[in-house]
Amino acid sequence: MREFDRHLERIRGLAPGTRKHYLCETRGFLKHVFGEVQPDWSQIGPEHVASYITNRAAKLPITCRRDPVTPLRAFLRYMTGEGLLSASLACAIPRIRQWKHASLPVALSPEDLAKVLAVPHQRTAKDLRNRAILLLLARLGLRAGEVRHMCLEDLDWRRGNLLVRAGKNHRERILPLPEDVGEALIGYLQHGRPAYEGRTIFLSLDPPYRPLVTSTPISMLARQAIKSAGVSIARPGAHVFRHTVATHMVCRGATFKSVSDVLGHRTLGVTGIYAKLDLASLAKVALPWPGGAQ
Repeated sequence: MREFDRHLERIRGLAPGTRKHYLCETRGFLKHVFGEVQPDWSQIGPEHVASYITNRAAKLPITCRRDPVTPLRAFLRYMTGEGLLSASLACAIPRIRQWKHASLPVALSPEDLAKVLAVPHQRTAKDLRNRAILLLLARLGLRAGEVRHMCLEDLDWRRGNLLVRAGKNHRERILPLPEDVGEALIGYLQHGRPAYEGRTIFLSLDPPYRPLVTSTPISMLARQAIKSAGVSIARPGAHVFRHTVATHMVCRGATFKSVSDVLGHRTLGVTGIYAKLDLASLAKVALPWPGGAQ
């Protein structure tokens, strides 16, 4: 697993979060085939690949059924390249039917977003930190991992810009820093951030103060903020604010290219899902119902 992880990092250039997902899926496959027994690579057959993918897909939501396919294909190709498998078993991965854009992204309405941001907060170190994180999510649509890795050098106060460093898609981007986000960051940096020699902005709340190890605390505080505002929404968390930023931009007439640049998407096809949420524009191109019924 260490060698496979090294391959994913050095040869494939995958981000840490993606590699973690690949390794988790690979361990699940090996446990499916061997249980707790020492692996014997020669015993892996196409039937094991097909049964694992089929069983995993059956337990996942309809929009996630293909999630195990890419990690397992990468692992099987790596094993074949290393000579540990005599034949490529990637072809044994069954096709998983999944309709593109079959679901709608979950987003907050402007009214619900205003409720979430209007929740009172104290001047404690915890609230100052969480407020700054929440505004970064809600105003700029940053990924939780992008917030977690922010450093002091990423803030250009003179130009009012924020540098979002290369992460999931290996693309850097520069975003304008809204006034309320800047004020929240200043409040946290001056009155809430513990003394720490490193340059990472957001730290843990308890000593020894260190950068956040995972994005889980960011997702948890986003979920708590939505709950405290009395807003009910499916799958609350940090990513719902990302969907919200994109949805509001599209509904206000922003181009897909602009939305893609803000969110840091690799292709416009990823951004296209938000077109289905602009109901006003869709109504203009909708065909009349047969028979004239309303």
